[in-house]
Amino acid sequence: MRLRVKNLDLDAGNKYVVVLNEEEAREHRIYPLDRVRVKYGKKEITAIVDYATRSVKRGEIGLFSDCWEALGVKDGYVEVEAAEKPSSVKYIRDKLMGEELEPQEIMEIIKDVVAANLSDIEVAYFVAACLLRGMSVEETVSMVKAMVETGERLNLGKRPILDKHCIGGVPGNRTTMLLVPILASLGFYIPKTSSRAITSPSGTADTMEVLARVDFSVPEIREIVLRTRGAIVWGGGTGLAAADDKMIEVRHTLSLDPEGMLLASILAKKVAVGATHVIIDIPVGQTAKVQSIDRYLHLKRAFELVAGRLNLKLKVVQSDGSEPIGNGLGPVLEARDVLLALEGRGPRDLTEKSIWLASELLELAGFKGAERRVREAIKSGMALRKMREIIEAQEGDPDIRPEDLNPGKYSWDYVADRPGRVSFIHNRHISAIAFAAGAPQDKGAGIYLRKHVGDRVEKGEVIFTVYSNNKKRLKHAVEKIDPYTVVVR
Repeated sequence: MRLRVKNLDLDAGNKYVVVLNEEEAREHRIYPLDRVRVKYGKKEITAIVDYATRSVKRGEIGLFSDCWEALGVKDGYVEVEAAEKPSSVKYIRDKLMGEELEPQEIMEIIKDVVAANLSDIEVAYFVAACLLRGMSVEETVSMVKAMVETGERLNLGKRPILDKHCIGGVPGNRTTMLLVPILASLGFYIPKTSSRAITSPSGTADTMEVLARVDFSVPEIREIVLRTRGAIVWGGGTGLAAADDKMIEVRHTLSLDPEGMLLASILAKKVAVGATHVIIDIPVGQTAKVQSIDRYLHLKRAFELVAGRLNLKLKVVQSDGSEPIGNGLGPVLEARDVLLALEGRGPRDLTEKSIWLASELLELAGFKGAERRVREAIKSGMALRKMREIIEAQEGDPDIRPEDLNPGKYSWDYVADRPGRVSFIHNRHISAIAFAAGAPQDKGAGIYLRKHVGDRVEKGEVIFTVYSNNKKRLKHAVEKIDPYTVVVR
């Protein structure tokens, strides 16, 4: 077909998408999600088809912005012909039918995910297939290798390289921001790529962004780490295990988290940064992601099996996920907790958990007297100085103080309606309240916990304070509080 181009001026999200007139396309037996080759002069692309009945007339083809730019179209006509779907579509169908995929088949799927050759629906089917049919150890290992091979890699030319990951589910758990400067101050390399929040008050990248820039290219990260031995950056903008970032979008949209993909997602990022020793923190608690010891033990075994096949020295540890870690929940409040902890006057639970994790990771790497050296790194100010060095390397203000970090200008106190002890704090409820207040987009929004589980409270005493820079959001957050958010007995 020879069709006149029409610029739709729409972004398809790094995918090649064209829109054909429905009646005309059906006459040529071209259907939605089919592929067509589009030629303009010497340039050619393969694009995914969508239909329109009114906005695109017979004899026309609507081009999304990515197609328009790739073809260099100014005006006129293009040649359009049907094209075969990628072979990866067949492999996704095979997985849906319960077949175990071969390494080369997983590689084809991941390549097409990275190249944006698959539609969001096709990627969603792949995620659903992995959830419904499960993934073998071999498939998970193949996915890790494919993700690493199709993305960028950080090569520091140094060993050992330390790394850690927490599977999440506990608000305020900013141990990474203590581990990195502690371990870097002791001479170890730890290039930490971290995530942003999805449904929680803040991710590590959101909190670090209060103190410094977090979006860097792989060459920039390499330069920072070789200079300071540590970095805390956003993993989503690096190109490391790029396929994972694309599939995470679909997984979060559908609220699906297939176990094999969870393992591959975590471990691919570790392999991509050259990690040799990794600690995995799995909080267990009634309102955490992992709610039972049986589930923890299952995940522990799965991580160990896959890591063993990847020649990663890995240790999985169970931590307390029964309540939030630290006092501040939200970017500014969490950043303030981190700086206070590095000064030796922060929340005890955050400090002690960070010391424990750092010690466990150092022992995994064969470091003797780990806990004593970790505590000394904080007490002597070495870790704080290193953090300031990392902040400066990441284009932040190295002289920033905890007192410089102020939460939202509007606040509301939640007070105890009876005397007693705090017996329960609901992780997901607390996260939802802080999120409703505007976190993490509003850096100053969030919650400051003044009491933790086991603390004594008197009637009328403040248990937590909600902050926001928007009065309406603060009101909305307060409305989300119910009797099960915090229980006093």
